[in-house]
Amino acid sequence: MNNENTFHKGDAVSEEGDYICVPCGYQKHFKNGDAFTECTSCLAGTEKGHDDYVDGTELWEKVQSSGE
Repeated sequence: MNNENTFHKGDAVSEEGDYICVPCGYQKHFKNGDAFTECTSCLAGTEKGHDDYVDGTELWEKVQSSGE
């Protein structure tokens, strides 16, 4: 995991693009100015999320294109 490209739920999106949920690998597109949300696939960081996912792991990581 690259901390420079990793963001927490609630952080503002500064660069439009595809991001991967760190706990489960679900990919979602966020637009510039959006706020990162909980993952709609695994619900990490919520009461409905899997018990193995603890607070602080609801992270999104920027998908790097092959040219970056």
